[in-house]
Amino acid sequence: MTPVVAVLHHDLIWLRRDPVPFVTLLLTPCLLMSFTAPLYAGVASRLGHEGASGADFSVPGMALMFAFFMGGVIKESIFREFELHTWNRVQVSGASAGDLLGGKILLGGMLVLGQSSVLFLVGGLLLGLNVRGSMVALIVLLVGVAVCVVSFSLALCTLARSRSQAFAYDRVITLVWTVLGGALVPIELMPSWVRALATVTPVHWAVSGLREVIVGGGGLRQVLLSVACLFAFSLVFCAIALWRVSKKVDRGFRW
Repeated sequence: MTPVVAVLHHDLIWLRRDPVPFVTLLLTPCLLMSFTAPLYAGVASRLGHEGASGADFSVPGMALMFAFFMGGVIKESIFREFELHTWNRVQVSGASAGDLLGGKILLGGMLVLGQSSVLFLVGGLLLGLNVRGSMVALIVLLVGVAVCVVSFSLALCTLARSRSQAFAYDRVITLVWTVLGGALVPIELMPSWVRALATVTPVHWAVSGLREVIVGGGGLRQVLLSVACLFAFSLVFCAIALWRVSKKVDRGFRW
């Protein structure tokens, strides 16, 4: 077993012992999707998508919002290692700091992709979600979202001085991005000044790409811009994390 896989296995054991956060981040969006799907049915026709169901709008929106909320589980995993002094002990073990961090990144990607898969499956089987476009394009978009969520979580962990501060930043920023990005209310129904701000949020590009695939029937070519923007945001978040670590602030450990 490689060190990265060992770290991942260690985190999965912790998650199995206390699965409540993960389960909550699955059940809550499922309930919200079921309640909001009928409301979005009228919105779909108003926007000119006569054949679209309410689930075509509610499922991707809730999936994106709670994908970023899943970052809380990632942050919990990272801050837990500081409390257990794992980051210090790893220096005298066979694993490197990169192995430990790699396990956290792998965990985060698996959680976000697993969560998104379950929500889209529930939407398709129970709520009438119909993906008209390419499944390959949908998967690529969801991978881009997972990368963005993980890199954002790492950046917050380096910026925050405590666990509670990281969670507070995460919730506020996620809610602002969700509203401005059109995950809850379609961007076409918002004021013009909100539309201008929407483009500076990763949620906007994820929503645009998902709607292009789900409602517009688009393929990989049609979502390339959205995917590129998601990875661009991820690079910015990674750069912030690396910059903060290079300054050796907040932590007594070098990543």
